[in-house]
Amino acid sequence: DTPRKDTGTHGSVPKTISDRLFELRSKHPRWPLSRMLGELIRENLWNMKSPARSTLYRFSQTANLHRDPHLSVHIPARPFEYEFFGQLWMADFLHGPKIREKGNKRKTYLHAIMDDATRYIVHTGFFTSESTEIMMTELMASIRTHGKPIRFYTDNGACYASKHLKFVCANLGIHLIHTPPGKPRGRGKVERFFRSVRDQFLDGENPPAHTLEGLNKAFREWVSSYHKRIHSSLGVSPLQKRLSHQSVCNPLPEAVEIEPLFRMKRRCKVYLNNTVRLKRRIYEVKDDLPGQRLDVWFMPWNLDMVWYGPEMKPAKPVDLNQNAHRRRR
Repeated sequence: DTPRKDTGTHGSVPKTISDRLFELRSKHPRWPLSRMLGELIRENLWNMKSPARSTLYRFSQTANLHRDPHLSVHIPARPFEYEFFGQLWMADFLHGPKIREKGNKRKTYLHAIMDDATRYIVHTGFFTSESTEIMMTELMASIRTHGKPIRFYTDNGACYASKHLKFVCANLGIHLIHTPPGKPRGRGKVERFFRSVRDQFLDGENPPAHTLEGLNKAFREWVSSYHKRIHSSLGVSPLQKRLSHQSVCNPLPEAVEIEPLFRMKRRCKVYLNNTVRLKRRIYEVKDDLPGQRLDVWFMPWNLDMVWYGPEMKPAKPVDLNQNAHRRRR
């Protein structure tokens, strides 16, 4: 047989189509091939008959044109600013000075939640850990004081990417947004605030205080003065901006307890001895039938108490040693 002259090429695919497919893949790395072929049809480059769809799929395979779901088109970061308090809150941690605690030096971390529109610091404080518990406690305090924001914008740190935060935000109707990796769009505002903290509050060789309580007391005074100073980007102080602009935060009803809204939930089986198991611990649920499944609510950092069922009844861990002692008696 006479060998084909176009072996090793894509002679069966017109150059107009192959060139356009390469352009589309470069521009849209996450598009499936079916969408790219749809674009060819829309642009009248392909009549769905010649070349055959199977030919285009083979061409895409050999030309390495299949999508990469982990890539996205690079969009230059653009500044943005919301108009009202509560449209977007952003949060981050900053490494702080070392303090003395029980005779030992300990590192501190500053957590801050800032409102985008007003640059008002919704809640902030120094802590001795950079944890999900700290972040959730700060968000809880912020919502208790101001209500629920529309959006909560964070980086991809471990505590912000936690399932706990995702669950709570979904439960509260807050749109959780994470900074795209490598594209810190809009993060400059909280970073500028942290720069002010470093330059004005932590400007000396020695920390403003040597205990956590003293550090936070001094920092609260500094934040109060920050709120009253003219902000170069706003032309007014954050406090003036906050008081003169409408809040779109959704307040919680006074009768609603906020702490239960921040609990995690897991579906658990009731065992024959009327217990459920959660994170290698056993809890007694006296009024539920064995074999049932029920919702168990908990705080991941404190499993000394959980709650179960729609009424969120409390349950404590079973003391196996005490139960064994009772049986012997």
